[in-house]
Amino acid sequence: MGVREIQAKSILQKSGLPGADYVINPYTGCVHGCVYCYARFMKRFTNHAEPWGSFLDAKVNAPELLARRLAHRRLPLTDCVLLSSVTDPYQPPEKKYELTRRILEVLARHDAPISILTKSDLVLRDADILARLSDAGVGMSFGVADDAWSLRLEPRASPPSRRLAALRALRDRGIRVNAFVSPFLPGVSDIRQIVDALAGVVDAFAVEAINTQAGTWAATLAVIARRDRSLAKECNRLACDPQYWRALEMQARMLAAQAGMELTGFFHHRDLTGRLNVSPETPKA
Repeated sequence: MGVREIQAKSILQKSGLPGADYVINPYTGCVHGCVYCYARFMKRFTNHAEPWGSFLDAKVNAPELLARRLAHRRLPLTDCVLLSSVTDPYQPPEKKYELTRRILEVLARHDAPISILTKSDLVLRDADILARLSDAGVGMSFGVADDAWSLRLEPRASPPSRRLAALRALRDRGIRVNAFVSPFLPGVSDIRQIVDALAGVVDAFAVEAINTQAGTWAATLAVIARRDRSLAKECNRLACDPQYWRALEMQARMLAAQAGMELTGFFHHRDLTGRLNVSPETPKA
């Protein structure tokens, strides 16, 4: 699994995502190896022959590029910068390259509002920068709370137990934290187990249903079937059942209320008519 060093032409992009005005992707590709990854469509823009999940391009000039850009255009204090949208800013090679850390240092000089979404406890390394910002939040993604399932589904991401520990430590430093329960896999993900794990750690979380249209569904089911073939069949059946997702949303809202947390959004990908169905907010770290 190699890392290719590249020179980026631009690094700060306008974002079409709700809750984010700009987005920065310090890397192209991702080596976490999540079998369900929706971002694999990005491969066609990379000139890589390797399978998605087995390569990474490090934009080694990204911090300097950002510094030059901001020297000529100061971000309004209301403009939120998201790290990241189609890669994880805290993949294992970040320990060596420190691109995300150096980007945060640039943004901190402008006190830009920052939102981070990751699956890695490496974000703890940068708690010193985040703690001195006036507006910074860290969101951690969880599809499952079980480390064994995580190892099968997202083999090179931090185990959920370490992600939870990172959120606790960040919160203790006064940094705003939340969770994004994504993707939720029927029969594999356990909403009660996840809410119990998050209780007392975050004040808010959102849930996203697995997207069976993302081109990764067959591979995801194959991984589940290697452990339990009947579970894979049940997961496949429920994933396409709108009534299941509506009932799960009601359960998630009830459990959140009981735990004193806020469910900020529940994301269905298709309703009975085939239309995109989102309810009601997009999470912001």
